[in-house]
Amino acid sequence: MALENWRSMFRECLGGRCGQYCEEVVPLLAAVDQGIKPSLLWDVCTADTSGLLALLNQARSKGLLMSKLVLVELGLDVFIANVAAVTRTLVGISTAAPTWLIDISGSVPKLASSENHQEFRTHLASIVAQLNAATDDNVTGSGVASTSPAQNGDADDSNSSSSQAPESSWEIKALEIKLPEDLNLSTIFGCMLGYPNIYWWQGESGGNSLSGMPLKVFKLTADCSVDGSSVELFSFSVPEALEGELRPGIEHWGNVTNVRIEQAASFSNARFRCDSVLCLSVAL
Repeated sequence: MALENWRSMFRECLGGRCGQYCEEVVPLLAAVDQGIKPSLLWDVCTADTSGLLALLNQARSKGLLMSKLVLVELGLDVFIANVAAVTRTLVGISTAAPTWLIDISGSVPKLASSENHQEFRTHLASIVAQLNAATDDNVTGSGVASTSPAQNGDADDSNSSSSQAPESSWEIKALEIKLPEDLNLSTIFGCMLGYPNIYWWQGESGGNSLSGMPLKVFKLTADCSVDGSSVELFSFSVPEALEGELRPGIEHWGNVTNVRIEQAASFSNARFRCDSVLCLSVAL
């Protein structure tokens, strides 16, 4: 019944062309709402802000979405974000050891410098401040500070509803995040999506050094009771040459995410897989 409600709302708010993506998007929206994913990048079809807001607020009024969500505009892209989960994730990244940023500016990938990490900590702090100012919610003081400094997040505040009182009257709104114009937004996107390791580059390389490079691709899937499907919740890669150095942190991230899945209402049976790939062309 819930999925039928979603189909009806997709058609009404986004039009028939976007309705075909309902089955793909709804389980991911549930993962955001339940704090498994911090946010969802809307990239399945063209939809204006008013249509997305209408969809989300209708879903909230019907009890299909429960957490405090916000529509975040970053450049030309839009994220549907769980305020508490994004705050938790970005604070976790900011307090983690400087091993989460991978420099792919040159022909040989390497961990980015401490200075590069510090620069992005400043930008992440700005995003958190803008989120909290716009939502008038002191999320960072209610469970987020317990994030482990060893890696991007811990499991004790896995669901946004555990760190704040229910907001039955909360209206989902749009927020435009202001960042420097020359900032590498692809790196910010990786942070917003909650990946444990994120690519960064400088100059005009555009991340092209990954093309033709052996990569390790990690995928985390789980079963979703909303539609009975197996859902790919996360997919990210790291250069194979750095896998040994990065694997302990990735495994910790996987364990924390697995706990969040176990605690979520609509997800179960998490699976974490790693494959070796060689991509002739990589788009970031």
